This record gives sequence, structure tokens and C-alpha cells, in this order.
Amino acid sequence: MEELIKRAKKIKAILTDVDGILTDGKVNFFVTPEGKIDEFKSFNTQDGIALMLCRGAGIICGIITGRRHPTTVERARNLGYKYIYQGFLTKTGPLKDILEREGLTAEEVAYIGDDITDMPLLKRVGFAATVPNALDCVKECSHYVTKRAGGDGAYREIIDFILNAQGKLAPQIEQMDRSEWKAGPKAEMEIITSQEGIA
Repeated sequence: MEELIKRAKKIKAILTDVDGILTDGKVNFFVTPEGKIDEFKSFNTQDGIALMLCRGAGIICGIITGRRHPTTVERARNLGYKYIYQGFLTKTGPLKDILEREGLTAEEVAYIGDDITDMPLLKRVGFAATVPNALDCVKECSHYVTKRAGGDGAYREIIDFILNAQGKLAPQIEQMDRSEWKAGPKAEMEIITSQEGIA
């Protein structure tokens, strides 16, 4: 635990996959009135508050996902993510891009993922996290496995752990008690799309 707290204290950016982390991993299809097939995703509101807490703590947040869908973009925009890379099954490129843009090292980044496409990032970053139903090989290269499931507060659990380690959660809770808390400003989101992944 002491080593995990040391890792968490260094984190300046938190990046995450979407399906299986911010959602339960299920893809729900439906037919539109025009007869087209579309999908919808369900997100956890507690995870949304986690993003706002990160903004209040000055931590950069981003998404790197293999799928492309406007639901994810809209959710990210509403909450104030700074980066969303969609359609990227090969995720090391987006990580490298964010490191260069922000002047960070991989040690200063946390990444959350649950499948084999996430493993290259989990092996590179300073704080690698996953969820209970992730593949065993993913758990083996992660520093932290959540108690909560993906789409059911796992993201919030990780954010709370990192902010607690840095002493940045309790002050925000105290501000809430005094009705003085405000989330940090929303970043101007950058959307980078690849055709490699799944539409």
C-alpha cells in the first residue's frame, strides 16, 4: 500500500478507457425511427463528480478508447475532459502525444483499462489500474484493482484514492461543507479520431 500511495502522489494526469471502465462494458443496440442501428451507453454520475474533483485539484483528464461514438464525446465535453482519443485500438500513440503536449513523464500518468488493448499503457504508466472483471493478464500488469465494477463507481474509486494520496480530496469536501466548493474550469476539449477502431 505504501508503494501504491507513492505512485499516486506523483500523478498529474489520469487517462481512461471507456467501455468496461466508465460503463459496464455492454453495448446496447437499438433501431432508430429511420431504421438505422445505433447504440447507447450508461454512465455513472458518481464518476462524473470524480472528474469535477480532478478539475478542482488541477489534474488533467483524458479518454483513450477503441470505439467511436457521439455519446462518449458528449459525456466527455459535459464533464470537462481535456482529451478524447477515439477509434484507437493501438493506444501508445495517444499516450505519447499527451506526454509531449503536457510536458509529463509516463510516471506522472495514471491509466485505467480492462482489456488487452490497454496493456501496453498499463505497463508504461506510473499508476496502472483496472476493474474486478478485467482479464487476468490485465490484472497482472496493474498496480491497483478496484472493488467497484466498471460503470458502477470504479473510476470514482481510483480518483478518490489518488486525490486522497495527494491530500487534495479532503479540502474539497470541506469546501462543500461550507458551500464554497467550485469545480475547476472546464478545459477546451481536443477530439482526435482514428479510423483504426470500432465505429
